[in-house]
Amino acid sequence: MLYHNSRPIASKTAAHRYANRPDRFYQWRNFFEDRPDALDLIEEEFELQVEDTRHDKYFIVPGRSNMITRMTDSDMLEIRSMISTDGPLEQWERSIKTAFPLKRTTSSMIGTYIPRFRGCCSSVADAESLTDALSKKSKFYRTELNRRIFESDELRVEVSTMTFEGQDFTTIAISSESSDKVLEALKRFDFKPRANQNYGAFLSQFRSHTL
Repeated sequence: MLYHNSRPIASKTAAHRYANRPDRFYQWRNFFEDRPDALDLIEEEFELQVEDTRHDKYFIVPGRSNMITRMTDSDMLEIRSMISTDGPLEQWERSIKTAFPLKRTTSSMIGTYIPRFRGCCSSVADAESLTDALSKKSKFYRTELNRRIFESDELRVEVSTMTFEGQDFTTIAISSESSDKVLEALKRFDFKPRANQNYGAFLSQFRSHTL
């Protein structure tokens, strides 16, 4: 592991592996008001791959509770779709991940996943115009995240800290292509399997445009 100013730097190999992670995965995520004890185990046993600070916008589209649309740093768009639930886990698919400016074919694909915005998305050229198009009928939330990605044994653990409406939260997401791997990790870290919240479910309890 390389360090700069006492901070780890992800290697090119690690970055490549992270960028090419699978499009379908099982995930358990939850949000905590206090630092979970499991963080000590995660930091000790897992290898840190990525550490960054990012500004995200999450769009919660009416009638699409199983879909999360996220814009990262105003230059990357990702649409995730929840395709199934398996006990305490959710199975997600990365339906779209693309950079701006959007290609015409990509805009058409976005319209496929979010039909009510088909007309708006077909003319989107940049992040600002997409925000205008989506926010008319959806709620969106601005977030600033300090994020760390850990990996070990076909498992990916994302740890992020954030502030919503003056309150600090830590979110931990455990992901893998194998549901068994995620369930084993929940038991190892003493997390309650049924306490599972994705970003859409968590953000919906807050007022939009205020985060």
